[in-house]
Amino acid sequence: MTASLSSVSRPLSENYACFNVNSLLVKSWSNPEFQQAVRQVNPKLLRIPGGTESNYWDWQKGGLVKNVREAMAGYPINFRNKDLKYDASKLEDLQGGIKETNTEPIFVLNLATSSLESQLEMLRTARNLGMSVKYIELGNEFYFDVSNYKRVFPTAADYAQTASEWIVAIKQEFPAAKIALVGVAPKPKDSIREQNWQKSLLNSAMYQADAVTLHLYNGHGLNSQIDSNSTYPFFSSEEVQLILGQPFRSWQKLQNNDQLKLIPDNKQIWITEYNLFENVFGKNNRDKQQRVMGSWTHGLYALTMSLLFLEDSRIAIACNHVLTGNSRFAAIFANKGSFINPSDEDFRVKPKSLSATGSTLSLLGEATSGMTQAQKIDFSPESTLVGKKNFKYPALYGWTFNDGKHSQAIITNLSNQNIRINLEQIFSDSVSYQQFSAAPQTLITGNEVIKRKSDTVFPEIMLPAYSVTKLSSLPSF
Repeated sequence: MTASLSSVSRPLSENYACFNVNSLLVKSWSNPEFQQAVRQVNPKLLRIPGGTESNYWDWQKGGLVKNVREAMAGYPINFRNKDLKYDASKLEDLQGGIKETNTEPIFVLNLATSSLESQLEMLRTARNLGMSVKYIELGNEFYFDVSNYKRVFPTAADYAQTASEWIVAIKQEFPAAKIALVGVAPKPKDSIREQNWQKSLLNSAMYQADAVTLHLYNGHGLNSQIDSNSTYPFFSSEEVQLILGQPFRSWQKLQNNDQLKLIPDNKQIWITEYNLFENVFGKNNRDKQQRVMGSWTHGLYALTMSLLFLEDSRIAIACNHVLTGNSRFAAIFANKGSFINPSDEDFRVKPKSLSATGSTLSLLGEATSGMTQAQKIDFSPESTLVGKKNFKYPALYGWTFNDGKHSQAIITNLSNQNIRINLEQIFSDSVSYQQFSAAPQTLITGNEVIKRKSDTVFPEIMLPAYSVTKLSSLPSF
């Protein structure tokens, strides 16, 4: 097959690769092993203090507000008791971690249980500590139809009015900061509040803001029952192409989302949370059993989502959920018990090693670092796979990135076949490459279970089945 440059190209934000950080899961920002792990996944931005916890965050304490139980009344998920005592993420701690990992923060402000003046004081303190105040989100997921959010913002219009006031105040002190509103791309079965949310932002708040945030979680698409005699992961080799087709199916549906179309072309979109989502929040219910999380297929799935976001030039930032924690979502294993394996209660991993998503996204972070332009890759002859409901998607998918002097590329082979491609139309000379591959059902418990290869090649390269390859042009002397 031949790789060539597509007509689809776009400017690329210098800070495209990002991770959402649940700060409750970071024991110590000064831990050298944790800092090294963060550097390995190559983020440019870290979203702090995170998602839901940001709406209940006491920045002076470095943990949750004292009355968090009362404030969260009506929210379907509660924090654990040990989270209530957490105080390891004060700004001084965060500043050290940000500096050592060569990243910048996205500050998620607390509009639910704090005040504008308190949050401004937080931003001032962060600036005085040497942290850049360039990216700001006005809260997290207020569109959910839950009683505690509706107490704070009865309607989306109420949120928009408050957001407008906060934007004016923040811009007065931090004129260069980019500020994002909470946005949503609802699915047909979502609440009326979610369905109408974006429309209510189309007042002064939308015009004053620089960006709108979206959180995108897609399912695995499997309808089959779990074989009671099988071991984790709970999917067959025949089902792999159904799972890997889901990012493409979901992306196509998103393009037709009326709420997404309401975001003006001159506003950025920040995807500040995304990942594969399985309904794992329940006990003793087979319908709530995880099936894919932590497998190599999960890593390819998350990377494919990241690359698909490039097709919308408004999307400037992609923050994978979540930086550290357990294998259901995290890029970095927090501790030795971080891999949740339903088939083995005594399953252990090496703390601070990379998960499936951490491994694949590390290559994307490296490939996009410092790059200013992205261009899609075409492959000829086109090879397609068949996903759920006979949905066709490409077996090979990739993008090139360049800064005017240096080019890199990411190519995924989502098929079960090794494929040789010619590179002469996307690179003019020899390229170095890093290549990760594994069987799709492999549980990624560390570097040693991934097949890794690096070399220099031209004009052809072999892409193994179920692989991701990062290509880099060699410097000229």
